[in-house]
Amino acid sequence: MTDVVGVPLSTAAACTGCGAPRVLPVVCTECGTIFEIPSDAFELFGLARSWAVDLPSLEQRYDALSRAFREKSSARTDGLERSKAAVEALDAARRLLLDPVERARYLLTSYGGVEREKPMRKREFQSEVMEIDRAFTKARQEGDAARLASAVLEAEEKLASAIVAAGQSFTRLERSLSEELGAAADALAEARFWRRKVDELRAGLGG
Repeated sequence: MTDVVGVPLSTAAACTGCGAPRVLPVVCTECGTIFEIPSDAFELFGLARSWAVDLPSLEQRYDALSRAFREKSSARTDGLERSKAAVEALDAARRLLLDPVERARYLLTSYGGVEREKPMRKREFQSEVMEIDRAFTKARQEGDAARLASAVLEAEEKLASAIVAAGQSFTRLERSLSEELGAAADALAEARFWRRKVDELRAGLGG
């Protein structure tokens, strides 16, 4: 049996307020007790930190959390202010996860990266920007609506391309990280086995 967000009820912790199963990680759907609201947007929704966000699952969890905060938590005498703050945090986290640029910025810093004002290919990037700006300015001076729209479209395509590139980079990073963690886990398992084997063999020396 699972809850509204697919978490097995048998593994859910009990609410410290009423004892009911905690089917949502940050709020009790029975009594409205609000637990600690994590600052991590992914953790708040119970999602894995990744570039690939399961949008239907995000929206399902948002609806469930929002409903619990507004209907259950706000009805408590001690919960109105906490529920308002929780809803604000929930909305901010949802906006961040839905915005690919903000999501990329969040992931970059969470992985220890440093945001740059301009890309490393500075000269090429500036040339592209200047070309679009010149085309737009000239089209506006001449009242050419079609060319104005074309300049906007070109900038939108640049944005889409940059978002795709960011997504590909994060996907490669996550895959590499997963593979490296898997390799480390295998190596550790071997090391632990061989430590036991060495101890076993050494113990047999005295026999």
